[in-house]
Parts: sequence; C-alpha cells; structure tokens
Amino acid sequence: MAEMNKGVKANNNFFGNAIGIDMQLDELKVYLNEVNSFIKTFHTNLQSDKMKGLDIKTFENLKYHFEHTQGEILRKSIIISTVILLESEIDIYCKDFRKHKKITIGYNDFKGDLLDKFKIFSSKLLQSDFNFQGITWQDIVGLYEIRNSLIHNGGNVTDFGKRKTIESFIRRNKSFEIDDNERVCISHQSCLDSIKIVETFFNELTDFALREFPDRH
Repeated sequence: MAEMNKGVKANNNFFGNAIGIDMQLDELKVYLNEVNSFIKTFHTNLQSDKMKGLDIKTFENLKYHFEHTQGEILRKSIIISTVILLESEIDIYCKDFRKHKKITIGYNDFKGDLLDKFKIFSSKLLQSDFNFQGITWQDIVGLYEIRNSLIHNGGNVTDFGKRKTIESFIRRNKSFEIDDNERVCISHQSCLDSIKIVETFFNELTDFALREFPDRH
C-alpha cells in the first residue's frame, strides 16, 4: 500500500507539472498575441488621419519603431522566455525523477550543457524511451542554440559556434530565417512554432513519466 501511495503521489506530481507547463505556455501565447495586436493597431493608425498632425521626422520615427523595434523586442523576448521555461522545467523533471526513484546521482553531476546532462540522465539512468535521434529533440537543441545566439551574439551567426545547428533547425522550421546580415530573423509565427516545439517535447516527457508512475485509481 505504501509503495502504491508513493506511485500515486509521483503520478500526481508529474501530471500537475504538465498542467503547469501548459498554462505557462498558454500565457506566453496570450501575451504574444495581445502585444502583437497592439503593435498592428498602432501601425494601422500611423497610416490613418489620426497621425496627420505629426511632423515628418516624428512620424517616420514612430513608424520605424512600431514596425521594427517593438516587434523585434517582443519576438526575441518570447523565444528567450520559452527557453527559460524549458530549462526550468527540465530541472524540475529531473529532480522529481531523482526523488521518486531514489536515484543517488543528479543530472547536474554529468558534464556538458543542460541539454547534454538531461540526455545522459534520461537515457542512462531513467532508461527513457524518448527519441533523442528524432525531430522533436533536434528542434529543442536548435531552439536552445537560437536563444543562445540571441543572448550572446545578438542573433548574429557569422562566427557562432553552433551555426550549423541553427541552420539545420531553420531548414526544418521555415518561419525562421537568416537575413543578409547573418542575423536570425524571428517572425510572429516563429514564436508560435517555438512554443509548440516545447509543448510537444514536454508532452512526450510527461507521457513517459506517467507510464513509469501509472495512476492506480
């Protein structure tokens, strides 16, 4: 009975985490769509009679600001926030498995970046059936490196060490592109696609966790 109760507790733990992840991803989508709608509305107003009283310089500055600066900041922030969520929830997932399975070694005991550690922990210690050769994992790695390029290199991939990883990701995910200045360009659809990638990833992880700790009710 005690073992069964522990299994139920673990099941509830992973199921609750999955709901929390979905809620956070939904919040990112709502924020993205609301701010994008505001930017579009303001841009529309710039083309209307409402702005006729502005001098040319102010008008052009506003137009550029809402066409480029605001939208770019919004989209970059969504990518960065999505990967921060990815990192945080991977950490929770691994620590929960370690607790419920009473594993003496943590994922942080392995070498490499967070994704490397997670891969070793999952495949070697959890014996997870997650497909680390599949598209979902490749897209997670690609998205992770796009985030890194945005933070550490301003999105420029000219001398970025993982450029090939990013290029491979962009070939699969057409909403992203690299412009003539060698910078990663992120569209509104890119943000939605990124959220979907992370959502799919955690759905697969949760599926494994719930099979390891099935609901006994």
